[in-house]
Amino acid sequence: MARISKEFKLGVTVVVGVILLIVGVNYLRGFNPFKKAQRYYAVYEKIDGLSVSNPVLVNGFKVGQVSSVQFSERGDGSLIVAFDLQEMALQLPADSKAKIISSDLFGTKAIDLIAGQSADLASPGDTLLSDIEVGIAEAVRIELLPLKNKTSELIDGVDDILENLKAVFESDATTQLPAAFESLQRTVRTLEHTSTQLDGMVTENRGNLRSMLSNADQIAANLRNHNEALANVIQNFSQISDTLAAIQFAATMAKADKTLGEFAAITEKINRGEGSLGALIQSDSLHNGLLQTNRELQLLLNDLYLNPWRYVKVSVFSKKDEKKLSQKEMERLRGLIDEQLEERGGASGSAPTPDVP
Repeated sequence: MARISKEFKLGVTVVVGVILLIVGVNYLRGFNPFKKAQRYYAVYEKIDGLSVSNPVLVNGFKVGQVSSVQFSERGDGSLIVAFDLQEMALQLPADSKAKIISSDLFGTKAIDLIAGQSADLASPGDTLLSDIEVGIAEAVRIELLPLKNKTSELIDGVDDILENLKAVFESDATTQLPAAFESLQRTVRTLEHTSTQLDGMVTENRGNLRSMLSNADQIAANLRNHNEALANVIQNFSQISDTLAAIQFAATMAKADKTLGEFAAITEKINRGEGSLGALIQSDSLHNGLLQTNRELQLLLNDLYLNPWRYVKVSVFSKKDEKKLSQKEMERLRGLIDEQLEERGGASGSAPTPDVP
């Protein structure tokens, strides 16, 4: 019997080891090469890093793996992905979709089978509908795109603001800004001083303010206490106003108009000189007579004061030729004259009293 060489044994051992290694690695990945599988296909425009041995998932559960990736014979750059399903009991509707997704945070790709609504089932070897999930980078780019646009608009707005500020500070009006700021500072100091004075006034008159508030509280309390009396007063005013409203103003005004007409008629008669009052007003004879009487009375009194012996005969100690009067008699005579003047003055008006020597 021929002996097997050591080289042959070594080669067989290496081959078997490689086979076992491949089978073990696939088994550890969840693929059993000794188990029967069903192959399906999907066509993608891009696969974003999908490679052979990447898992195929249904509702997050691994049911197979990608078996091959190759370009389409059409030469348009599309990729044909073949994947094997080892779950024989799995039934896929004809409109099921093979969607490429990221299975972890590290970006490992997988195919997620999304069942469709068709009543027909897909057969092994059919080409399913394809789809691809937006990657994290693409999703971030899409989310950041509005922010980018807003940032661009903000930058443009800031540029406009800077241009406006530059134009403002380069204009002649900026030379007046220090004076305006100084005026504003003075205004603020004035307001602070005024506020301090107001605080002092409030502090000094705190007692008066407290007294005023106390008086206001007392007034309010009195109003509350006399609320019923105020209501009665208001009701009485209402009754008075109702009574005034009920008065026959028309009749009263008619009587007043009649009275004014009669007064106008009397005034007209007086102006025409009718009656005693009219004659007195229209004629000056009474006035002239009174003036003449007063003048004659004054002349008489003057003569009486100057020559009293013409009217009064006075004899002292039988001396008939004595014309002078004593002081007592002169005073008595002056009293009689004053009485006569008062009686005549009541009718003709006050007349000037002549000086008695």
